[in-house]
Amino acid sequence: MEEVLRKLDKEMGVTGSAIVSKDGLIIASALDQDEESIAGMAASVFQNASTTSGIMAIGTIGMITLEGDKGKAFMIDLPDAFLVVLTNSEVNLGRLRIEIRKAANQLRTQM
Repeated sequence: MEEVLRKLDKEMGVTGSAIVSKDGLIIASALDQDEESIAGMAASVFQNASTTSGIMAIGTIGMITLEGDKGKAFMIDLPDAFLVVLTNSEVNLGRLRIEIRKAANQLRTQM
């Protein structure tokens, strides 16, 4: 798992990544920031988005993207966990989304 995170972190614009359990605990991390806070907030966002997608009848969450003026956060579902990827504002979104999906597929085979 750590190797997949290290590879993701080499992508231009990526500032950190982690695998977080559905209840907000760090499983594996390559984050420089406060891991526990990021994991807890990411779990909350993911749960709220899942509930919202059910209410709106739009199906299962594939990937969540949060965009801010200083960067972006991506969350993608895994078995009993999800992958979190943080970036700066200069990231190439198309390329990164492809790499995140590849990483998620690799992680699914490891979990």
